Amino acid sequence: MEYTYPEYLYDFQCDASACSDTCCVGWNIMIDPVSLKKYRKYPGFFGNRLKNSIDWEKESFEQYNGRCAFLNEENLCDIYTEAGEDMLCKTCTRYPRHYEEYENLREISLSLSCPAAARMVLGQKEQLMFLNEYRETPEEEYEQFDFFLFTKLNEIRDYFYRVIQDRDRSVAHRMAMILCTAHDLQKRIDRAQLHEVDDLLKRYQKPSFWKTAEKKFALYENRGVEKRIQRWKLWQKLYRLEVLRPRWREYLKKQEEYLYQDLSQEIYEKAWQEFADTSPDRAVEYEQLLMYYIFCYLCGAVYDEDLFSKVKLAVVHTMLIQEMDFGVWLSREKGFSFEDQVELVHRYARETEHSDPNMEAMECMAAEDEAFCLEKLLRGVLG
Repeated sequence: MEYTYPEYLYDFQCDASACSDTCCVGWNIMIDPVSLKKYRKYPGFFGNRLKNSIDWEKESFEQYNGRCAFLNEENLCDIYTEAGEDMLCKTCTRYPRHYEEYENLREISLSLSCPAAARMVLGQKEQLMFLNEYRETPEEEYEQFDFFLFTKLNEIRDYFYRVIQDRDRSVAHRMAMILCTAHDLQKRIDRAQLHEVDDLLKRYQKPSFWKTAEKKFALYENRGVEKRIQRWKLWQKLYRLEVLRPRWREYLKKQEEYLYQDLSQEIYEKAWQEFADTSPDRAVEYEQLLMYYIFCYLCGAVYDEDLFSKVKLAVVHTMLIQEMDFGVWLSREKGFSFEDQVELVHRYARETEHSDPNMEAMECMAAEDEAFCLEKLLRGVLG
């Protein structure tokens, strides 16, 4: 079995009791069948505690005031300290590692919902690289797995990596380019014309293609009112999602007041430019976000053939995080630190990536909602 992962994966270290938002609070922790069997057989007093602190019907740990039954007052796991690391269930062993599974391939990333992982992902200053390794595991076969499509998706993703990491161009132009080329490539997928992908990718990488694209991008630029309207419309979509933490909606409404209600258009545009100029490192953070979303989700199009929606969501997630950054900067009287960015990104990821209904809702909106059409997204990105 082949494994692909970002080069920093094995550098991850859990913050343990020092974590600002422990993963053992606020959601159900599901237990895999192998661990359930071990917990049933574990002897002694702690074995009794295990049996009494599991919802055997739901196959998850019991919670008390939203906290896992085994999270102690020091915010450490009693299973780990009392029974050892080998007794942790698969969910706890893996998190914050996120797995995407394909035929004979596993892709591993670090979930942004973990503050320590978000700090690591956003803190990368160099262009991101991925590593591969082979592990001796049984070969797997997936029914109806389109290996040819998967190969082409990997080639497309490699092209997107090069665009996203092209630091000679603005983040806005990089986002616009992957949107436009994904729209073009989706047409080939829909028409079963995958044989054209190689020629298209070669054309996209010619300097003349970038020059033509930038002329088209210029038609959407310096149209501040349209940019603000389109971003506000995307912001409203967040209210249609399931709320995992009650304060999340309150947080959105507070930022919305700063962004869209309390500022005139003129002041908004001046403030946005000042915000953009405050930290050159922020462009690298947005680059790392785009790389994260493209790596994690783009090749999932092998299962639904919807490449364009995956790219739209990568751009929209990054764009909405930009807006939230701006809102926090305004609310803090023009102050915004790297730790503010980590806090914001991990909260956003918890709400959007750790709810299957929310993931499905956003996929559906990306595919069908008018606010996600190419032209409107370009206005939101470039305006």
